[in-house]
Amino acid sequence: MRVVGRYLLWVIVGMGVCHSASAETDLRLVDQFERPIAARELSGRWLLVYFGYASCQETCPAALANMTRLLTRLGPLANSIDPLFITLDPGHDSPAVLRHFLTQFDPRIRGLTGSAQALSDAARTFEVPWKTTSSGSVSDHGTLFYLVAPDGRVLQMLHPQQPIDDLVAVVAKRVKPTSKP
Repeated sequence: MRVVGRYLLWVIVGMGVCHSASAETDLRLVDQFERPIAARELSGRWLLVYFGYASCQETCPAALANMTRLLTRLGPLANSIDPLFITLDPGHDSPAVLRHFLTQFDPRIRGLTGSAQALSDAARTFEVPWKTTSSGSVSDHGTLFYLVAPDGRVLQMLHPQQPIDDLVAVVAKRVKPTSKP
């Protein structure tokens, strides 16, 4: 499988080829509480990543509801996973919007937003297909969960609408317990 973790961490913390502080800030992602995401928070961790947007009427809420069920059914093993919801609609999905949207789901799910460039880079890293309208709103997007190993490899792409027992079995087989720092 492809390695995306190192590049994802680069996107999240705004490091790499950027030289100016404003360019680095533009490439950083922040969570729903307006906290910048630091590479050390995700490095060496299992990630369960989903891309979508808060005003999505059906697909995203259904996927995040299944992510919530998955985390619940995994029990203590879920403590080894950092579940992430990364918006594809930074023009509308501010941290406050994400914070409100995510109250419907497991509190461990972190919503990430940032500049259009940072989010586009993150989506491109995972090869997430998505389209926008001429006004910039998201009109269509991919609908997969990405299970990322601590070494940054995408180990499994899962369809959120698979039976929950199947999702639990696949994730439980792949994820090895770790302790959060």
